Amino acid sequence: MENNVQISYSTLIQQLSTANELALDEEALTHVDKDNFLQYFTLNGSATYDAITGTVTLTPDENNEVGNFSLTSKIDMNTSFTLIGQVNLGSDPNGADGIGFAFHNGNTTDIGNAGGNLGIGGLQDAIGFKLDTWSNGYQAPSSDEDGSEVSSTDSNGFGWNGDSLKAPYGTFVNTSNQEITTKDGSTVQRWWAEDTAGSAQSLSKTDINGQFHDFVVQYDGATRTLTVNYTETDGNVLTWTTTVSDSYQAMAMIVSASTGGAKNLQQFKITSFDFKQAATVDVEYVDTTGKKIAEGTVSYPNGAAVNGTYETTQADVDGYTFIEMDDGSVTGAKSLTATGTLTQAGNNGTVIYVYAPAYTETTKTVNETISYIDQDGNSVASSHTAKPVTFLTVTNPVDGSTVIYYSTTTTDGTLDKETGIPTAAGWTKETNADFPEVANPVVKGYTAISNDAPDSDLTKVSAQTVDNSSNDLNFTVVYTKNASTVTTETRTVNETIHYVYKDGSKAADDYVATPV
Repeated sequence: MENNVQISYSTLIQQLSTANELALDEEALTHVDKDNFLQYFTLNGSATYDAITGTVTLTPDENNEVGNFSLTSKIDMNTSFTLIGQVNLGSDPNGADGIGFAFHNGNTTDIGNAGGNLGIGGLQDAIGFKLDTWSNGYQAPSSDEDGSEVSSTDSNGFGWNGDSLKAPYGTFVNTSNQEITTKDGSTVQRWWAEDTAGSAQSLSKTDINGQFHDFVVQYDGATRTLTVNYTETDGNVLTWTTTVSDSYQAMAMIVSASTGGAKNLQQFKITSFDFKQAATVDVEYVDTTGKKIAEGTVSYPNGAAVNGTYETTQADVDGYTFIEMDDGSVTGAKSLTATGTLTQAGNNGTVIYVYAPAYTETTKTVNETISYIDQDGNSVASSHTAKPVTFLTVTNPVDGSTVIYYSTTTTDGTLDKETGIPTAAGWTKETNADFPEVANPVVKGYTAISNDAPDSDLTKVSAQTVDNSSNDLNFTVVYTKNASTVTTETRTVNETIHYVYKDGSKAADDYVATPV
C-alpha cells in the first residue's frame, strides 16, 4: 500500500491512456464510455443514468435508498483493465453511507448487501474497495436465514462487520465464507465483508463537498496488481494497492451505494472503462417458485475463454432436494447444461438447478398390551398384544407445516421428494387411530374383579384412541379364584354292649347307648 502519492491527475490519465492504447492493440479490449455505458452495465435499485454527462446517480439525497450498477459480463483477470471516472460522495460531511466497488466470483447478476456492507458484503470471494462516509460498529445478523436468502436491502438482517477506521476513509475489503452468530445465538452462513488489514487511509471531510473527485482503478494482468487512486480536494492523490490471487480467473464487477437514517447524493461519472470480456456462465440454485436458495461457483478448466469449457455441480442444499434443470417453467429461462463449451465472449447464459422442499419424516410406534392375572400377580391367561399402530409425521421445511399418517401394516416412511406423500401402501392420512375392543377371556374357576383400562368393564377392554404423542398402553385385568362348593351328609351311629359268661350264655341285659 502506498500513501499520499503526489502526482498530477492529467499525468496519470496520459500514462493510462498510452498503456490502454497498447493493450487495445494487443488484447482487443472492450471500450466503454458514456455513449455505450448501458450496453455493458445494468442499473439496479435507485440508480439512474444521465447519458449526456455519463453520470450514474447511485442514490438521490434521500433516506433509505439503495442503488448500484453491475457489469453484464465478467472481466478476464489474466488481462489488464482500467476504469477511469469520478466520484461524488455528497455534500453532507455527516451523511451516509458511501460508495463501494467490488470484483467478485459470483454471478454477474449478484448484488451485495446494503447499509454498512456498502454493497460488498454478501458477494462471493469479493475483492472490494470502499469510500466509507459513515462510521459503523459491529452488527450481528438479526435474520436466522443464510446469506443467500436475505434481501440485499435488509442490512440489519444480514449484519455487518465494524469499520477499521473512523469515517470517512478508504480501504480494500475482502469477503470470506463464514459462520456468523446471530443476535439470538444461532449460527448462519454469510459472505462476510472485512476491511483488509493495513489498507485503510483517512479521507478529509472536506472531500464530502458535493464535487466530483477523480477516481481510477487500474489492474495489471501480468503482475495481478490492483491499484486504486483517489484525488482529494487539495489535489493530493491517495493510492491503494493489493495483489489478486491466481485463483481469480474471471470476475464480476459492481458499484453500489446506499443511504439509511443519514443520507447523501452519491454519484459515479464514467470517463472510460477498458477490459477484456471473459467467456463465462452464471449458475443459480432456486426453489420451485424461482427463489434463490443457495450460491454456487463455476469452474473453467481451460480458462474463461471462447472455446473453453465450463463445469458446475449440483449442490447439497439443506432442506431441499434437487429435482431438475429449469426447462423455463420456473424462472422463465431455460437452463444451460451442467457442463459445456463457451461459445462467445461475455455471458453465455445461466445453469439453473431447481430444488423442491425436502420433506422430513419421523415415525412413532404405539403398542397395546393387556395382562390377565390373579390377586397375587400370577398369570391366569395369555396376555393380549395388539397389532402396533405406527404414526408418520411429515414436515415441510419451508413453512414448518406437518401432515400425520398412521398404519398398522407398514413402517416404511419413504416419501415422494416433490409432494412429501408416503410412497408405501397402507398409510392413512389421520391424526389418530383406535386399538379395537378386546373381550376379557373366560378363565375356568376364576372371575374378573377389576380392569384398569379407561371406559372398560369386567367383560372387556374398550377401544382405545391413540395419536403420535401417546405412550405404549399397558392394561391389567385382575381375576379372583371362585369359592369351593360345600356338601353335607347325615349318618346315625349306635353303640350296643353285650354281657355274657365264658360259655356264651347271657349274663346281663345288653347296654344300648343313645344313638349319635
